[in-house]
Amino acid sequence: MLALMKSLMNSIFGKIIVMIIIAGMAFWGADSAWTTMSTGLGSNLAAAGPRGIDLTTLDRRVENLLRNLNANSEKPITKAEAADQGIVDQVFELEKAKIVNLGYAGAIGVKPSTNAVVEQLKTVDAFKNPLTGELDLNTYREVLYQNRFTKEEYEQQVSDDLTLKTLGEAASAAIYPPQILASIQALYIGETRDVSWFILDASEAPEPDAPTDEEIRAFYDENLTALEQPERRAIDMLRVSADDFLADVTVTEQEIATIYEATKSERFSEPDQRTYIELYFADRDTARAAFGLLAGGADPAGLPGVLSSETKTGYRESVSDTALADAMFGPGKQSGALFGPREVDDRWLVARLVSVQRGAVFPIETVSEEIRDELARERAQVLFFEKLDTLDRSIGAGYPLAQIASELPVPVMSFAPVDQTGMTEDGVTITGLTQARDAFSDAFRINAGDVSARFDGEEAVYLTSPRAIIAPSTPEFDTIKNDIRQTLVAQREANAMQSYADSVVEKLKSGETTLTAAATAADTVVESPSVPVTRITAEESGLPSPAINAIFSGSEGDVYSYPNRSGDMFMIVQLNTIAPPSDAALEVLGTQATASLNQSLRDDIRFATDAEIRNAIKLNVNDNAIVAYKKSIATEQ
Repeated sequence: MLALMKSLMNSIFGKIIVMIIIAGMAFWGADSAWTTMSTGLGSNLAAAGPRGIDLTTLDRRVENLLRNLNANSEKPITKAEAADQGIVDQVFELEKAKIVNLGYAGAIGVKPSTNAVVEQLKTVDAFKNPLTGELDLNTYREVLYQNRFTKEEYEQQVSDDLTLKTLGEAASAAIYPPQILASIQALYIGETRDVSWFILDASEAPEPDAPTDEEIRAFYDENLTALEQPERRAIDMLRVSADDFLADVTVTEQEIATIYEATKSERFSEPDQRTYIELYFADRDTARAAFGLLAGGADPAGLPGVLSSETKTGYRESVSDTALADAMFGPGKQSGALFGPREVDDRWLVARLVSVQRGAVFPIETVSEEIRDELARERAQVLFFEKLDTLDRSIGAGYPLAQIASELPVPVMSFAPVDQTGMTEDGVTITGLTQARDAFSDAFRINAGDVSARFDGEEAVYLTSPRAIIAPSTPEFDTIKNDIRQTLVAQREANAMQSYADSVVEKLKSGETTLTAAATAADTVVESPSVPVTRITAEESGLPSPAINAIFSGSEGDVYSYPNRSGDMFMIVQLNTIAPPSDAALEVLGTQATASLNQSLRDDIRFATDAEIRNAIKLNVNDNAIVAYKKSIATEQ
């Protein structure tokens, strides 16, 4: 192979071939290896000092963020959408800022001790043993495994968080503003603004002239591009879920009875009442000794060192301590179950379950349909997963959507033409179609009759196929003439109401009228806030945010107007007077002003510290690698 390359390089033709190969490698991203070597980043996307972030870590950060964002979202965001919306870039920027600070900390030797990391782990409730309330290594490992973290990765993350906290706190520790600044701040936040307003009904404005046919035509001709209807597609959709196979499963009465008998005490009965005894001890060692004696069958009444004891009977909901409730009311807990020792209000608690009073069992007739439905859905889910194999084979064979549906069999749903937002020409959004998400988006990238890629939603699998493609077009003038007329009428009415409000404001500013007279003319009354408006109380004044900003940057006598959302009512606001706070108010505001300045100073110092850190340590970034990563996300989707 080397001999061949050498011989090629000896000819003009060979050199051209090699140049084409090199250009192709660059086009397909093979130049990233050269970039990596030249930047010294190795496998990292970015690095500062001894710290860096690689592609795997960034990808995990992005996935964790999306998992949290999508947990309660009606419209989850895909990784490809996150890249398009700049979320991936934002995560990368945060990570770069983080490694710069960590790199600087490493360079100056700031690192938390192992004991500090362990103490931090002890504060995480998820890692605690439900009986003892202390850090439990088995629980710790299990929680990390469920969240796809290794022990080393998580502990490094905890260490990093402690390091960043130390850097931030060290920079702003023991910072206090001078008294003169606190006094100025108190004057600033305590300054009062006396304001009044009334609500102007702008619908009383003179009615504007109706648009003529010539004006409507002129508007049409001047706005042809804006009036163009987007491309729309008539889409067929296949939605496959376990519900489609419920009719294909059978649940017998014997199966229902078997499930009922096996689970009736846990699932189909009134809540249990349980009796347990709480024993309190002065110290941990005494409590541990008592725990051991109870485990050996000792009588609680004869335990040494008991400060107090209380026997309680109740339902699980009556126990506010989650760990205690789990220990006394958890599934399978029997008389003799123990809890503790747990520190509670400077004492140590040990609890023992004394007895279980079972709740009344519901008759099978009242729960049989619930059991039947559960069993049917479980079996339908099994059928659903089996049908997915059939679905994939049909997709792989290149079948049209109708044939794929018949193989399952599941009906095809057909929708009226929609644009890429899922909206019809009439302005109706077809949510049933947009739920297909990536499959819906695919329908605008493929030809009519083709089948989209499969999209797996939370409860269903989707495929789409465009039935017809309607090209972008501008409606004929006669078709939308009335719509344009309504638009122009609405515009003129809005402008007339705004002009009406502006005229009132101008009269107030010029002194032609007073606020009271203007309110009387508008058949309304002047209102004022119930408390003086300061920068502290402004949010409680009832004024809109833009008005608050205006009155604290304005002068005495200024007048402003603010429309409501529909634009037919205006708040006319006048700034009457500006007054400094009284001596009594200044005394009260002193502490608040100092706290406000403290926070501002800390923020400023932290900002300055971050800038100095950025200057002190170099950040290297592999821009090509991050671009390639975002492209790979789009390809995966």
